[in-house]
Amino acid sequence: MQKAVISMLILFVVCGLNAEEPKSVILSVDNYPPYIDGRRYDKGTLGKIVETVFSHHHRKVKFEFMSWPETQLKIEQGQGFTFMWYKSEGSALDWIYSQPIDYLETDLVFKRDKLIQFQRLDQLRKYKIGLTHGYSYGKQFDEYKQYLSIVESQSDYEGLKRLLASEIDILLVEPLVAKSLLNDWFSGEMDNVKFQHVDYLSRQPIYLVCSQKYAGCAHGISLFNQSLRQLKADNKL
Repeated sequence: MQKAVISMLILFVVCGLNAEEPKSVILSVDNYPPYIDGRRYDKGTLGKIVETVFSHHHRKVKFEFMSWPETQLKIEQGQGFTFMWYKSEGSALDWIYSQPIDYLETDLVFKRDKLIQFQRLDQLRKYKIGLTHGYSYGKQFDEYKQYLSIVESQSDYEGLKRLLASEIDILLVEPLVAKSLLNDWFSGEMDNVKFQHVDYLSRQPIYLVCSQKYAGCAHGISLFNQSLRQLKADNKL
């Protein structure tokens, strides 16, 4: 009897050692409501998608919130993953990108009392245009912006604040993000601004990324891509 009990205990220990615990994945991000939102249990609409994809191959997600510049520095040092990034020539040399997770729009936003001509890119030359540092707005606009009067901000919030203070005439921003910021910080201004979609601001893919310096980068991206394809094929995202 005693030998049987000992044998059972050994079996439980061995099984416990062999049981694969879910591996954790660190995602360094900044708040970007409604897509990434540290206030929400699901961490935002895009945060939920990324967490679902990782959980599909038994990876537990840990969100670490910090500023985007801090996030970029951490990733460049080879620590974990981040998402909500566009593809750029500079980062493509060191970063590995997933397949596109989703696509984001960019609109022109301006105050309703302004008579803005926006049908063609060259019509923007007479205005002060607000951009967020490090963002891409599509190949056509990015190549033309050298001819425009550009005012860069460190965040969409700062850009929206400048627009409302009439320090810039037009802000380029993702519309759902702008509306979230207006609701949170400038609720009385919602009816005073106008959103305008134009063809020269292209719809762009966003990615999960990590640095080649991170030992688990390539394997992690490969697993993420497999699960992303499968979940999209099954209409589960």
